[in-house]
Amino acid sequence: HFYFRRLFLGGHAKMGDNWGGDIVMDFAASPNSEKKEGTSQVFIDGASVWYKSGVHKFEIGQKKVPFGLEETTSSSKTKAIERSVVNRQFAEQLKFNARHTGLFSSASFDSGLSYKAAVVNSGQNHNSKDSKLKGGQYGYDRNELSYYGQLAYANYDSDITYNVGAAIGQMALDESNDLTAYNLFASLGFGKFVLDAEYMSGDAEQGATDHEHEGYSIQGSYALSNAPYGSWELVYRYSTVENTDGLVSAKEIVRRANYSNEEVDEIDQHYFGINYLFNGHDAKLMLGYEMNDLTNDGAKAEELDGFRARVQFLF
Repeated sequence: HFYFRRLFLGGHAKMGDNWGGDIVMDFAASPNSEKKEGTSQVFIDGASVWYKSGVHKFEIGQKKVPFGLEETTSSSKTKAIERSVVNRQFAEQLKFNARHTGLFSSASFDSGLSYKAAVVNSGQNHNSKDSKLKGGQYGYDRNELSYYGQLAYANYDSDITYNVGAAIGQMALDESNDLTAYNLFASLGFGKFVLDAEYMSGDAEQGATDHEHEGYSIQGSYALSNAPYGSWELVYRYSTVENTDGLVSAKEIVRRANYSNEEVDEIDQHYFGINYLFNGHDAKLMLGYEMNDLTNDGAKAEELDGFRARVQFLF
């Protein structure tokens, strides 16, 4: 099946060195459930106004909250065609991270230390209506805010580069229940080889009981520079996510697959990929084979395997 992903068109404006604004529209992500016959819609991927003061940056608008190394990496620079199963469980099934609307602050210091923080609407952004935000598995409290914070330390000037950090977030589900989650991540570079890893754990309060969601991903990539006009890149990633209440969503995680089990206890994924970068990330071809094992009650319930391909051009 052929389809468009991420047909972005954006604009950026500056007023002096301290004030500016950004807007990015996605023409391939229209919310199909709200389409009317004979009409089309455009999804606002991001829209914000920002102010800079020294190393600090303050923004108001719709952006990705600081949670998840892979999720906050631009989709144009991810090395696998789709993001990992643990990332998609938290961003797509729980609607915990990804894009929210609110206040954002960030800073990077000369020492390599950086921070990011956000105070946002609890519902993930879908449009401007409070009742139409994305609620995910547990919904969201329309009248409460959610909070996210991240600390990281990076060094890209040595022979071994690294970026390590931790994040925490709390999303208001209703008047008495919250979803609290933690994220640990690290990215290490050894010349042409890069190793990325992250772990996520979330606790969703449900009255007298809690639902635990957790998982991790490990990805290795190796660059080959002997191509005629660009470079090759080999990629392998293993990722897994589980929830003993059977709330791991194959529907949200394994994109466009012919699944029989919509929700399971666990998904384990192997991804093998090869990328050809004609001009860095501006023009590239990505080919990958994805293997997904779905588990229920400790036994394998289903296998979802298949090829994926992606062509990207940025201008």
